[in-house]
Amino acid sequence: MARAIGTRPNRIAWTYVSGLVSALDTRLLSQRATLELLNADGLPEVLGRVRATVMFADLPDTAEPFALAEAMQAAYAAFVRRMAGDCPARAVADLFLLPIEWQAFRGYLREKALGLERGAGPGSATPDAVWDQCWAGQETDEAFAPFAAAAAAIRDAGPREERTPQLVDGVTQLYEARSLRQAAEALGSPGVAAWVGQWLQLRLALALLRSRFQHWADAVSADALDELGDARETVRALAAEGQRDWRPVFTALGLAAAQTLGDDEPVPAAGVERLSDDWMTDATHAGRGVAFGPEPVFAFLWGLRIEALNLKSIVAGVAAGLSRDAIARDIRQTYG
Repeated sequence: MARAIGTRPNRIAWTYVSGLVSALDTRLLSQRATLELLNADGLPEVLGRVRATVMFADLPDTAEPFALAEAMQAAYAAFVRRMAGDCPARAVADLFLLPIEWQAFRGYLREKALGLERGAGPGSATPDAVWDQCWAGQETDEAFAPFAAAAAAIRDAGPREERTPQLVDGVTQLYEARSLRQAAEALGSPGVAAWVGQWLQLRLALALLRSRFQHWADAVSADALDELGDARETVRALAAEGQRDWRPVFTALGLAAAQTLGDDEPVPAAGVERLSDDWMTDATHAGRGVAFGPEPVFAFLWGLRIEALNLKSIVAGVAAGLSRDAIARDIRQTYG
């Protein structure tokens, strides 16, 4: 995990891994190839095709949707960690591994802070002993300081009976955003820092939108708005009672495609999340034009993340018997 703010990257040191991702990105599925999976004759054929992709060769022989989803998450995390070993700065991989660790920590907090059934955290490399230290406020490795700070904020919010899942989600979303911003800055790449910063603005605004739709008053900490900087007042409109149309807020944040989401969108927040990821995919195309450095590596890893999300959606949807149109609605724009 990222530990300190970096300096301008030594691009020569990135020569090998930049060449590696240049070769590997030809193996990522195009939009057309991704959608063609929906024409497969049932789950066995889908899984056969998915096992031929760059990171899912070892999927288990099961038709159980949750088991497949967890196996795919773990395979994705393992692939990113292998890539991290080839990178001069691990922070570029942390931008993709940190969300997996935060998901695992949220699952841990469901049990420890709320007394609920523990949530899954497939792909996490952090043992429970470290999460126990974070929760107890004990001294931890510097890399886990954001997790310990999030745990302290939740403990300080009140006794267990006054805590809610929405509080846990809101606090951890804030600290996750901070840790991702720190990882982006640690690379010393203005391009990557700008891409991640803009995407995090959209994600924090999305968290506020979700809390509005679900009537979760404490879902997002008020401190989250401070993370938005100059966009703070724009996003604040999402919480205003009289602001019925939320789309202009996302348009003002640079997500013009939000205007394409109609009033009949079945799950507006899911649509915004998909379009936010599509925005990042478009932004990272600039990274492919850089010969050596963290930018092409980040762009490839982003494309890998999108492929993992798309294939998990397809496998889960086919396993659950969803219609082709219902599955296709959640497919993100691919990197290829």
